[in-house]
Amino acid sequence: MSKQNLRDLIYVNGKEQHNQCFYSYGIEFYEFMSCVHNRPENLVLLKHKFEGTQWNNQSRLDYVTSEEVDHLIADYVYDYGDFCWVDFETGDTLDKLTKLQIAELLTFAHLSEPLHEIPKARFAYYAHDDGWFNKLYVSDLEDYKILLSRVIVSKLHRLTRRIMENIPDDIAALLLESTKEGLFIDFSKIVKSRASISVPVTTVGHYLDMDKVYEFRDEITEYKVWLTYSNRKWSFAKAS
Repeated sequence: MSKQNLRDLIYVNGKEQHNQCFYSYGIEFYEFMSCVHNRPENLVLLKHKFEGTQWNNQSRLDYVTSEEVDHLIADYVYDYGDFCWVDFETGDTLDKLTKLQIAELLTFAHLSEPLHEIPKARFAYYAHDDGWFNKLYVSDLEDYKILLSRVIVSKLHRLTRRIMENIPDDIAALLLESTKEGLFIDFSKIVKSRASISVPVTTVGHYLDMDKVYEFRDEITEYKVWLTYSNRKWSFAKAS
């Protein structure tokens, strides 16, 4: 999947939101890094094919810092297959990892789940076929709320070439809440006029099989709620 041919569907399964965990389809790595608030720049790469890493001898783990992260974002991450990383705060963090913490990281990379608690600053990110399947642990739900709302605006902008304001906090909060029921947004069904842009929003339940999720775009023939941008304001509108 190239950056030019963006995925025009977002699905987020937030059933495990109480554990600060989200499963998603449609958010690629470069979109994540472009839209996340205060982009992380120190990443331990646990599964990857990136050739520009540094090596920490104490933990025996690959990592990148701000010097390499732009090159990682520009790389063809889809070709990695599995791609897994966690972020860390400072350079000596990796030197201080205990054997148990290293085991947590390796277990997350292998099974996409922690033994107990993944040592991370903010994010633990596991993806397969960039943008097809992502499992993300966050330290702060506010980070995911901002990320999701910004990705939606980014996709709409790139598909319509319209300039839009950020989604306000109250609507972003409703979108985050909707992930608990399986938020589904189909950008292939955008309706636009000179005055407005609308995209259908619904919930479809909890799935980990993204092949099944993708089939919903053909199965759903009617949407009751649309996310609409008009007169420089965002709102939810019921289908007429």
